[in-house]
Amino acid sequence: MYYKKTILILTAFVAVFMYSVPVCAGYDSVQTSQPLPTLARQFENPPMEYRPCVWWHWLGSNIRKEGITKDLEAMKEAGIGGAAIFNIASSVQSSHVPIDNNPWPHQTFRSEAYWDVFGHTLAEARRLGLTIGLHGTPGYSTTGGPWITEEQSMQTIVVSKTKVEGARAIEQQLERPELPVYFGYGTTFRRATYYKDVAVMAVPDKADATVKDVIDVSQYMDASGLLKWTAPAGVWNICRIGHAPTMANPHPLPDDIIGKALEVDKMSRKHNLAHWRQLLDPIKERFGEYFGNTFDYIWIDSYESGDQNWTESFREDFARLKGYDPIPGIALKLFVPSGREDMKRFAADYKEVVNRLFIDNGWKVALEFLHNNDLKMFWEPYGGPFNQYECTGIPDIPVDEFWTGGNGRFSSIIPRAAKQFGKRIVGAEAFTGSPSLSKYTEDPAFLKPTADGGYVSGANKYWLHHWVHQPFDDKYQPGMGMGWWGTHFSRYQTWIEPGKAFFTYLSRCQMLLQQGEFVAFVSKNVLHRRTPDAEIFFVINASDYPLAQTVAFPVKDRVPELWDAAKGTIRKTPHWKAQGDSIYVNLKIETNESVFVIFPKDKKCAYAKLKQQYVETINETSVEIEDGWKVRFYPKLSTPFDMEFTELTDFSKHPDKAVKYFAGTADYEKTIRINAADIAKNKRIVIDLGELHDIAELTVNGHNAGVLWYPPYKADVTPWLKAGDNTIIVHVTTNWANRLIGDEQYPADFEIGIDRGNEGKAMKAFPDWFVENQPRPVKERKAFTIWYYFDKNSPLYPAGLIGPVKLVKQNVKTW
Repeated sequence: MYYKKTILILTAFVAVFMYSVPVCAGYDSVQTSQPLPTLARQFENPPMEYRPCVWWHWLGSNIRKEGITKDLEAMKEAGIGGAAIFNIASSVQSSHVPIDNNPWPHQTFRSEAYWDVFGHTLAEARRLGLTIGLHGTPGYSTTGGPWITEEQSMQTIVVSKTKVEGARAIEQQLERPELPVYFGYGTTFRRATYYKDVAVMAVPDKADATVKDVIDVSQYMDASGLLKWTAPAGVWNICRIGHAPTMANPHPLPDDIIGKALEVDKMSRKHNLAHWRQLLDPIKERFGEYFGNTFDYIWIDSYESGDQNWTESFREDFARLKGYDPIPGIALKLFVPSGREDMKRFAADYKEVVNRLFIDNGWKVALEFLHNNDLKMFWEPYGGPFNQYECTGIPDIPVDEFWTGGNGRFSSIIPRAAKQFGKRIVGAEAFTGSPSLSKYTEDPAFLKPTADGGYVSGANKYWLHHWVHQPFDDKYQPGMGMGWWGTHFSRYQTWIEPGKAFFTYLSRCQMLLQQGEFVAFVSKNVLHRRTPDAEIFFVINASDYPLAQTVAFPVKDRVPELWDAAKGTIRKTPHWKAQGDSIYVNLKIETNESVFVIFPKDKKCAYAKLKQQYVETINETSVEIEDGWKVRFYPKLSTPFDMEFTELTDFSKHPDKAVKYFAGTADYEKTIRINAADIAKNKRIVIDLGELHDIAELTVNGHNAGVLWYPPYKADVTPWLKAGDNTIIVHVTTNWANRLIGDEQYPADFEIGIDRGNEGKAMKAFPDWFVENQPRPVKERKAFTIWYYFDKNSPLYPAGLIGPVKLVKQNVKTW
């Protein structure tokens, strides 16, 4: 039953979020679009440029050429357009806890063995037509590495305070300020050793002191810290002000450089240039032929490096930008209320200068350097002490992020800013997952609402989080994972083959959403783009029930078309009318379904042969298919076997352990009889699979009838049916979860490390039998991974085809 309502998209909304012409140039700053007939011809199978990409995590020294080739080939086959390499720890946890007993300890970060694999990666990517990017630091945040010294790293003001009585000559040893220890992400709790004095200031010990009362006594302190100064009457607070490294480090670092890397000074042009040279020069020396051709971009993740409030030139930069010396204010704020008006103004000035230096000496320097090396800059410009809106205009592609389990929505700041700055493409770090939701249980049906929410929020290019590199023998599945984080896209994912339908859906959406220019968010579930020859509206149903709705689109003198990105079809629709300045279109949208409503400018359609007729159901009857299915099981990690199902059963409730803990694909075969009258003209037969877990591919009389990857699991099978007997095969693929729970019924044949309760537990070390390729001690354990989300008491998940399966016979009308 459809919930009926009318949505009015008022013409006035078109003006929402309209901005001036682009204010900066650079990659992709010119709005471009393909002609609509070209898009129509490409809609079924979009070109590689529109395909989603992945974050490709290389875990510690666990990289291998054979695995690289298999990963890249699997990406190409699945419909992935490329990958951004992240060199991270062998075990990604809240702090660095590497997996012990790694099989290839010699393949350290940037060793000759590492470069050998890196070169192989670029060559294979070129062969396959995939693009490769690299994160701007080892780890996933932010910019730095083992080449950054303490002097080149992020700096902070440090102060020691000494109180003295005045009206006398002072001879006082001033202590050097205590140097920082970093307590942020991935810390190794190293204390700074580098220190440099900035100034010595005397602040009168009174509540109403102002900056005019602060005295600079720097000239009276010698190199040892001895102050010799004749102090005026009163009590004075002597501040020895210096700067030292914050000791913030990139994270999570490859195992061999843990504790040996620092974040670069974000406000120093000199040090930022040094960082980018150290990152890229060794790559260019070895693989320069790939720059700008296969090796295409540098990625910078969201900012997780903590605060920085000083750089070597900060005093001069502040005076240049604000017209006064910041040092008296720095000293004064230690002793007077921060809420005082003069202190609030000083804090605002300070924040603005920090923002300016981050941008001018940091992010713009990165863009300039990368462009000079034929590389693009893709950046998630949020989380740090800089203006997100302004920073959106810097990278070639600004990027936001969304996590699984929600509605995929993110702030409109980046899409709005991207419009102003002429950025046609807005990227998204897509489907980052927490262990409560993404534990090898995720599937395309679970991901679709989140995907649609990201698109309707303004993103139009996804990098999937994550695709972890699998270097080991294929018998070790599901293999490597990024600790407990992320959605498990990989060549070992059970549904990677039928999941191509999901990746193709993303590609079709991205192809249309990258055309022309963003116009407006016309309501919370509708996004509007415009090209020279079409108005494009993306409409989603984010509710828990089907909708029948009349939508008023702010266009005139056009004829609407319905482009279905899930099926790759373009349809006419008779259910519309023009009224005033709008065209009203009647839409029926299933739960979690989406549709592109496109209004071509040219009424003489150049792709008329690609448009399908609109089919409307007049009435229908359904009949449940009788029980009795032949089921052929193809486990991911065991040999195939057959069973007869007298009735459809949830695998997790089956008495046979091979079924109960099954992970893989099960083929349900059934012969059904069809009457000739039921497939006559204006007749249609739909198969309704009812409940299933997790994804199904349908075969009718040997013909592929499509992949059903989100509910309702229905398919029109009329074209492949014949009068008489028909063979139906439903290929149902389940996820990994029940197999992993099944393994937990037996003793672990590896050492368990950190146990985080409901979030799972880590493998502490690769077991010797694994490293030495010996038989597994506990043969009942089938799966192999480095993070275990479940225990023996974890509840099993529904699995398989549960049904009921029905044949739905329809009388239809077509236009």
